[in-house]
Amino acid sequence: MNTRLLSAFAFLLAFAVQGVRAQSFPEGDVFRPLIADPAEARFFISVLGLHAGTESYTIASVGAGTNFGLYRWPGERPGEGWQIGVDGFVASQFNLDTGSDDLINTDYRFGVPLSYKRGNFSGRAKLFHQSSHLGDEIILSGNAPARVNFSIEALDFVLAWEGANWRFYGGGFYVLSSDIEDQKEGGVHAGLDYSGQAPVLFGARLVGGLDLRSFEETDWRVGTSVKLGLEFGRPRPERRGLTVLLEGYNGPAPFGQFYTTYAKYYGVALQFDIGP
Repeated sequence: MNTRLLSAFAFLLAFAVQGVRAQSFPEGDVFRPLIADPAEARFFISVLGLHAGTESYTIASVGAGTNFGLYRWPGERPGEGWQIGVDGFVASQFNLDTGSDDLINTDYRFGVPLSYKRGNFSGRAKLFHQSSHLGDEIILSGNAPARVNFSIEALDFVLAWEGANWRFYGGGFYVLSSDIEDQKEGGVHAGLDYSGQAPVLFGARLVGGLDLRSFEETDWRVGTSVKLGLEFGRPRPERRGLTVLLEGYNGPAPFGQFYTTYAKYYGVALQFDIGP
């Protein structure tokens, strides 16, 4: 099955490049990042009230990541066509209720996304590796949870339709290989987001999204992420600026070492869009 999925990904890439001249190192991507997806590669810092089991904490979640386009095979209109690149991020959570702001968890992800857009339709397929590590302070405290050898290679794909500033999307997830014993392989992914074009406050545009993920590994419990905020700076495709967001989450924790733990959080985030 893994070989078939890799072959399908290679076929899509070969189909994309046929007979079309590629542009090297294009600006942005033909597939816009999903606003509310916690797994998107982006630069951000957030302060969250986290509730996990019977415990409650105030945490800082910090991430650094980006998508770097390698080649684009243009479509009929600007911003359309096929594109392949590399992306990656590092995201960590810190317990602000401790004197030294103890590191809780760090996730590392590196991927190769293949994206497509034509008219109102767009899509993205991504092969990626992700690993996760507990913070040293938690390990040394003597109260650490059982460590999970979280290291996976997976295929994630999503198809989207957009119109009138709204975008609806759906897709799936398949684990190709894992160091987790008896790792279950499948998952589904869906959601919607809104990207306003007109200024609504201090020149900022309204943005928001709802993202839903469900994995066989966590008994198909749904992880629900919601974000709503204001986007300052240049709009896409030359996007560069700052987004201020309110965010909330409910479901299996989107932090690698705690992916089987049911968690809720809410808080505020600053997202930094560094542009092409």
